[in-house]
Amino acid sequence: MRLIAIAAVLLATTPAFADDAVTYRGTLGTHDIVVELTDPDVGTMVGRYSYMAKGGDIPLDTLEDADGTIRLSEEAPCTETTCVSDDSGNISDKPAGALWTLSPPVDGKLTGTWKAKGKAGKALDITLTEIGRRVLPEGTEVSPYGLYTSAAELVFATPDGFTSGTAPYEIAKMDAAMDEGPVETIDGSEYRYVTDPRSKFAFPRVVSLVDGSSPDAANAALAARHAAINYAAFDCLAQVYGGFGGRGDMLGMGAGTLADFDSESIMLTYLSPAVTGWTEGGSTFCQGAYPNNHFDSYTLDTQTGSPLPLGKVFKDWIATANYVDDAPIDQDVALQSPDDYGWQAGQPLIDYVIANRIVSDDVSYESECGINDLIASYLGVRFVEGDKAIFSLVGLPHVSFACGDDLVTVDLADIPELLAPTAKDYFPSLAQ
Repeated sequence: MRLIAIAAVLLATTPAFADDAVTYRGTLGTHDIVVELTDPDVGTMVGRYSYMAKGGDIPLDTLEDADGTIRLSEEAPCTETTCVSDDSGNISDKPAGALWTLSPPVDGKLTGTWKAKGKAGKALDITLTEIGRRVLPEGTEVSPYGLYTSAAELVFATPDGFTSGTAPYEIAKMDAAMDEGPVETIDGSEYRYVTDPRSKFAFPRVVSLVDGSSPDAANAALAARHAAINYAAFDCLAQVYGGFGGRGDMLGMGAGTLADFDSESIMLTYLSPAVTGWTEGGSTFCQGAYPNNHFDSYTLDTQTGSPLPLGKVFKDWIATANYVDDAPIDQDVALQSPDDYGWQAGQPLIDYVIANRIVSDDVSYESECGINDLIASYLGVRFVEGDKAIFSLVGLPHVSFACGDDLVTVDLADIPELLAPTAKDYFPSLAQ
């Protein structure tokens, strides 16, 4: 539901009055914050900000300027009686929580004050320094939600474009100190789990590789994936505000929480100078129709940090969809640009797993799930220590999630008839 709403805003034809969004980092009182504001030199100023200690965004709406002073209304979280939407889902009367009063920017710096609405006490000082800016896509709605959605597309649709140049606010927000776990080993390579104290789930990083090669590419990919999950957790925190889609009658459905990403279970299963693999599993929920129960496997080429095309390991892991054009699929071409294609296990692999899988003693489980039918569409694989492959059901839809299970564990060396010639490039033990 959230992604559908984001797509709707991205396709809106509302004209943009601001070409740039400027990211600042600084302090509000004693709190470290990161702020994104539309360029005041171009038109109406709106924005969003986040306390670095929390991660969730807070909307900043424009107020009438007075004598060149910039005034912004900081939204308050929705309650059961506020953020009431009309029949079209629009919220016209968002609750105000504080007033920002800023002087015009000078040499990339903004100063001003923050004052809580309706509360006694002195105003807190705001001091901000510009750290980046981005060009807003044509048609961006000039609102806090418009700023959010214009960056969200980079996370959800084009993760390779999620950089400090294209999304400086999000990147700055992810720049938090991590809690580090103890060093562990897999086949002589070292790794540890790190935890962002704001989102609380642990994610792996490579410490060293057994052959002395650099783990930088793999760690960059792992950090990017970690940030993408953080982003989803922080997005749910932000949905308690009307400016980010929050509604008073939807409270209690995850909005304003980490959506249970703090209970996400992530495990590194394989690590070598050639291959890095891990799994992600959990049950997350934030204002949807049902929880996102999931268990998925990820495999990287350690040296490049790119997803490892499984067609380079299994000769019958094939491209089944061309995302670029309608041209017939050439498997050799697809392997050279795997991100342009959808991939799936071919029939020989499916037949192997069906013939060799563990069959449950629970007859009703087997019949109600239709495991063999699920294998045809949802077969996945992960690699584990000792150059073994575990075939399992991954990416199952909500109604079938309880049917997910490991199916076959096998030494790669024992299935040469299923392996591609390039498999030995990633698992050198096969060359022996």
